[in-house]
Amino acid sequence: MMLQFLKDRLAKIYQHQFFRKTFWTLIARLGGLGMQLGYFVLVARALTVEEYGLFIGVSAMASLLISFAGFGSGDILIKNVSRDRSLFSVYWGNALLTAFISSALLIGACLAASQIFFADHGSPLIVSLILFSDIFCLTLWNISGDALSSFDKLYQVAQTDFLYSTNKLMAALILVLGVWSPTITTWAWLYCISSVVTALYSVGLVCSSLGMPKYRPALALNNLKEGVLFSLSYSAEKINGDIDKTMLASAATFEATGLYAAGSRFLTSAYTPLHVLFGNAYMRYFKHGANGIRGSFSVGRRLLPAVLAYGGLATAGFIWLAPLLPRLLGDAYADTVVVLRWLSPYVLMLGVQAIAADSLTGAGFQSWRSGVNVATALLNIGLNLWLIPTYSWQGAVWATLISDGAKLLALWGMVLFLFYREPQPPATAATIPAD
Repeated sequence: MMLQFLKDRLAKIYQHQFFRKTFWTLIARLGGLGMQLGYFVLVARALTVEEYGLFIGVSAMASLLISFAGFGSGDILIKNVSRDRSLFSVYWGNALLTAFISSALLIGACLAASQIFFADHGSPLIVSLILFSDIFCLTLWNISGDALSSFDKLYQVAQTDFLYSTNKLMAALILVLGVWSPTITTWAWLYCISSVVTALYSVGLVCSSLGMPKYRPALALNNLKEGVLFSLSYSAEKINGDIDKTMLASAATFEATGLYAAGSRFLTSAYTPLHVLFGNAYMRYFKHGANGIRGSFSVGRRLLPAVLAYGGLATAGFIWLAPLLPRLLGDAYADTVVVLRWLSPYVLMLGVQAIAADSLTGAGFQSWRSGVNVATALLNIGLNLWLIPTYSWQGAVWATLISDGAKLLALWGMVLFLFYREPQPPATAATIPAD
């Protein structure tokens, strides 16, 4: 009886176009996720813990600033093109132009900062190759995905995601099986080459399927203020997610960084289904948000049960399966079991946060979301400065849980405040459109 009820319920959900797109996009993304985990295991085993910690430290530093490489041009493209597709060429061209100029400036700034954080451990060549991959190439890949999303071409977005994972796995296999010795220098070159191939293919796919870019710098300047708000928000989110790794690499040891990063990588991978769900629903927050916070929150409220169920299962799964990690990665990563168990609620926290955050953005309260993200990032930095020198990776764990817990409470507090302050419309609440 119960089994038949579940079958009927799943069949009804699958008939909805939104969930059908999400399902097939998730299948493609999970295939890519499997390859990402494969490349992660290969690289972690091929390099020493110290070398892997250096790679993660530089990559994390780049991720802290990559949001400013596009200055929100991808979100601005989605917002405008989803409403008027004739604007695509201009917003696509401006996004590319912004990526080229800002990436060059950011790579230069990161190279200068690397002399402080990694001067005694990594050569400028290694740092440059990783920065070029994780700032310039990754920005081109990201805005290409935004361009495809603006036309609701979610299957092609999944295709570029799959290619990204495939190229990284191929690079890792060459590192392990190639004629070169598996050193951090070899991996930096392979990592960079795979990133360049992915970026060129993604940009070419957009140009061939949607149109060539046109450039209007004056329009890009007019959108700069709104773009900065998006950039501040995403950058602050990156800080919450990655500043602990960069500070561990600087204030503790590369061994501690490698252990902590190994546990974090599994958590990030587990968030993929929710990332797909929120990515596919993102435009719907803008559509319903035209009616205020009640409209945008109606989208998030529909997603909340699935987020709570998945997040709870992920938490229990990490607690139960954590002892298997040393068998997979090697005995040097034995302490990753404790890291993973302490951070096990992280996926659930991120999912619940995202519902409130996207509700604010869709209703026109991006400045509120950005304010919370920046304040939380500053809290995270302060906690890491205080806890990491004394407690190493344990301090990074507590800093993450405390700051993200505060962020969750702040975002939901704002949504509820706006929700009950806003007059209730006479019509029934909007539902997710079929599109």
